[in-house]
Amino acid sequence: MSAHQGWRPAERRPSRPATARDVALVALERVDAGAYANLALPPLLRRTTLSASERAATTDLVYGSSRMRAALDFALAPLSRQPLDRLEPLVLRGLRLGAYELLFGGTAAHAAVAETVGAVARAGHRGQAGYVNAVLRRLAAAPPVWPDPDRDPVGWATTRGSHPAWIVEEAMALLGPRELVALVEADNTRPEVSLRATPGRVTRDQLLAELATAGVAARPSPLSPDCLLLERGDPGQLAAVREGRAVVQDAASALVAPAVGAGPGDLVADLAAGPGGKAGHLAALGARVLAVEVNPRRARLVAQAAGRIGVADRLLTVVADGRRPPLRPGQADAALVDAPCTNLGSLRRRPEARWRHGPEDIAGLVELQLALAEAAADAVKTGGTVLYSVCTWTKAETDGVVAELLKRRDDLRLEESRLLWPHRDGADGMFLARLFKVR
Repeated sequence: MSAHQGWRPAERRPSRPATARDVALVALERVDAGAYANLALPPLLRRTTLSASERAATTDLVYGSSRMRAALDFALAPLSRQPLDRLEPLVLRGLRLGAYELLFGGTAAHAAVAETVGAVARAGHRGQAGYVNAVLRRLAAAPPVWPDPDRDPVGWATTRGSHPAWIVEEAMALLGPRELVALVEADNTRPEVSLRATPGRVTRDQLLAELATAGVAARPSPLSPDCLLLERGDPGQLAAVREGRAVVQDAASALVAPAVGAGPGDLVADLAAGPGGKAGHLAALGARVLAVEVNPRRARLVAQAAGRIGVADRLLTVVADGRRPPLRPGQADAALVDAPCTNLGSLRRRPEARWRHGPEDIAGLVELQLALAEAAADAVKTGGTVLYSVCTWTKAETDGVVAELLKRRDDLRLEESRLLWPHRDGADGMFLARLFKVR
């Protein structure tokens, strides 16, 4: 074998990406490396001179091509001379980006192809751009034929619906074919921005009035009495958000802290607190919060969130394992376990989440969820409450965890549980279970 056989030239890119597609390619590279789109994209956008409309277009390109990856690969695979998983990473990212524009972005075919090819050429080399050009031209001439959702809901959901097969199988077992299609459609719908008023700082009605005065269209959330929904716009530009009187939080997530039922001055242990939205909400409601977070970076986010909304005096952040919190048994009045999970309830907002977990991950997550819940039960005094929540809907991580917890702990009693679905409730999927410690 020659010394250069199998060598691939390193990807290169402009020192400062010049167009929406340049930025999108860089962001997608970081997402492929494990970053979350909502964390990878904003700093890239801040370093550009793109207009507001171009930034919105970039966000759509990154989120859309991540969300619709399976649909894009279904369309591209028959048109590529090489299997997609053997293509150079830049070529595959370019193909997905261009295919998203052709199939879902509403961009004219000639512009989608030309602009994508130009971005790949700037980031790589002529050969890579040429391959992208050839495949996208074939796609523009021969778009895919999707399965019919009525006749083949599973086939449709795994191709046009862009959901991994294991998620589709889980949903089919729980919901049946008609609701499966509705769930997939909801997961692929761009969500509205949800703002939650910070208790003690502003009411939802006051926030609505403030936004109306500023010319910002918003409406009350039908799910949470503390939330409102923005039709459009960047919430980070709102004075209420900058000043901590409101935070960006989905209406389903906004139900968690009030469900804990803690009174003013009660000590609440939040055993998986990062990034801090629910811990801050608890403190704003008047509780004293011990926010436990094992990841130092996420722990810093908790502390920053507390400072931003003005509750740092009621919220102590510690870097520790929530399975072994720095608490004496029975010390807390209540505990919250908003546990790590498969995140299937937040696929609208986290486009890459559907590709991050597989069915083989569930057993390990359930083990962690149970360990956190048992630690919470140990930390809570007799007569206290444990609130278990996950932003997912798999049977194993929801009812399954609660059933196993009750088998292990005869000192707990289930008071109520609730499962929210994106297609039923117009919010993120969320499971909440409130347990009472009887002794």
